[in-house]
Amino acid sequence: MSDDSVTCPHCQHRIRMTDGERLQGHVTYWGQGKITSLDCPQCEREVFLQEYVKRWWTAGRTPQEACEL
Repeated sequence: MSDDSVTCPHCQHRIRMTDGERLQGHVTYWGQGKITSLDCPQCEREVFLQEYVKRWWTAGRTPQEACEL
């Protein structure tokens, strides 16, 4: 598991989760809490996905300082 990909549990192919058009319905803003499935582009077997969303913020006295933290 990483921030931008998952590994197919069948063939270990790395599936990039950054292709927004191909992954429509799998990648959401808030995380839908539902299981979705897609076919692995390598082995074409069904892979089930559970999405988790994590966010963080930084704060500063100026916009530049907030970006540097």
